[in-house]
Amino acid sequence: WNSINTTLRLNISQHDCSVIFLPFFHTGGWNVLTTPFFHRGARIIFLKKFDADRVLDLSDKEGATILFGVPTTMDMLARSNLFPSVKLDKVRYAIVGGEPMPIELIQTWHQRGIAIRQGYGLTEFGPNVFSLNEEDAIRKIGSIGFSNFYIETKVVDDHGQLVGPDQVGELWLKGPMCMTEYWNNPKATAETITDGWLHTGDLVRQDMDGYFYVVGRKKDMFKSGGENVYPAELEKVIRTLPGVREVAVIGVPDRKWGEVGKAFITLEPTATLTEQDLIGHCVKNLAKFKVPKFYSFIAELPKGDSGKILKRKLLDL
Repeated sequence: WNSINTTLRLNISQHDCSVIFLPFFHTGGWNVLTTPFFHRGARIIFLKKFDADRVLDLSDKEGATILFGVPTTMDMLARSNLFPSVKLDKVRYAIVGGEPMPIELIQTWHQRGIAIRQGYGLTEFGPNVFSLNEEDAIRKIGSIGFSNFYIETKVVDDHGQLVGPDQVGELWLKGPMCMTEYWNNPKATAETITDGWLHTGDLVRQDMDGYFYVVGRKKDMFKSGGENVYPAELEKVIRTLPGVREVAVIGVPDRKWGEVGKAFITLEPTATLTEQDLIGHCVKNLAKFKVPKFYSFIAELPKGDSGKILKRKLLDL
């Protein structure tokens, strides 16, 4: 089902070509493009690991038509010394998933003439579930588009009731590509699937046109003084401060407010930002209760093999 959905949605044919670098123990390595490409007779160039220069060089020389990555790898590609010089003139678009892609990074790729089709998926369902058509890449920048074929969606509150347009709720999915169960874990299965609906644990909103936007992970949300705080919103604001390269925000215990935000930041090599610079930027651009209380400058954010930021490891820093 995932292969059929992906082929239909991305218009994959035997003329397509892509460089695949994700490991095969990750669903992204097998199922995002590899299996659909096999089924359509398209061409695949495999790499054992991600190397920005190598991916760009091969994509250019081999005539890649679709690029694939997560925001971290797309950022590394954009920072490569080869990025300004490679033609990439065969590329139809780049598909990006794993986590929301920063708007400024999307714009960097658009300036190269490559549309970003931001999408959404998860191992338990698909994994390809949503995709933004390249025609909407600018008009609906930041959106994951709408669901693929044969997929039912709904956005619900904590009681499983539908929420209205532009209201934040948890995304639930239903369709033939849903997993059967968690292996030998009936408790987790029962908590995740209700009457065929899979609870993704992701918070989204749907605009009046039916396009979806990821707000963050439900488990990442924290309450500060009784107010819901979504780390993705804070990260988006902090990332706009010149000199910030990457940022991740988590909720930490606080005796007065229950929880407060703690931001972990990596800087550009030449940046000289201070904690006061960050506080001032956040105060100007966020409601008071959303401004992180703590800031930590680190050399590198912890990431998994797919390039996604591992927030659980930040709790130990």
